[in-house]
Amino acid sequence: MIEQERPLVTVGGLVVASDGQILLVRSKKWHDLYSLPGGKVEIGETREEALRREIWEETRLKITQVRFALVQECIFSPEFWQKRHFVMNDYIADLDPTCTKEQVLLNDEAYAFLWIDPQQALQLSLHHECRILIEWYLKHSQPVESPFEGIIGIHRHHIQCIIGVYPKERQQEQTVVVDLKIKIDFSACLASNRMEDTVDYVALAQACTQLAHEKKYLLLETFARDVLDVCVHQFHAQWAWVCLRKPAAIPEAEYAYIELERYR
Repeated sequence: MIEQERPLVTVGGLVVASDGQILLVRSKKWHDLYSLPGGKVEIGETREEALRREIWEETRLKITQVRFALVQECIFSPEFWQKRHFVMNDYIADLDPTCTKEQVLLNDEAYAFLWIDPQQALQLSLHHECRILIEWYLKHSQPVESPFEGIIGIHRHHIQCIIGVYPKERQQEQTVVVDLKIKIDFSACLASNRMEDTVDYVALAQACTQLAHEKKYLLLETFARDVLDVCVHQFHAQWAWVCLRKPAAIPEAEYAYIELERYR
């Protein structure tokens, strides 16, 4: 028996972590097949608003860099527990840098979750539409070479902040020196000659300073990680490298430092 009068408009999201793994959930509604977080669009709600709400309700994760992928017709799928006609709006989204993969907290929509490489995910028992979206993502996420890729950097950016684990360091500000490089595509700004089409290095330096002042880090390592996350998610860097130096860390040394890099 069909209880619907018209198709249901739904949204689903392929959530991608910074290491490239995607989030899958397992639900009784899909006969224990792996699927994606998502659900129905409510009255007065945009599809993107619905996606953010559904992912938050089902996983307690925040997402960023939401981009539309495709629409799928799911008509009376035998893989679903009820006879339903769905119009599925599928999206790709990045895991918000304020969240970690370990933070997933499922509601009653699913009973298990898994972070996995998207290519390896195709070896799992996926429902049909989930498989199509992952295949679409793998096909369209291959990097395209640009003839105008290059580096924007910051050299010896000095920040006065609270950083360190020792009692004195928790009370007294000290200097952290930031060297930063990011790889971006310059094609758009070379064509337009507009600041909006490139990375504002002043804004990049300010973002580093803001992180240091707000977070008051214990470790250089976590500061470096967050800087790289901002570079990738906020400034859309294809690759980012950072070196953080603490001149006051060791009296007998010029400075202590760490280097860290990541790819999008």
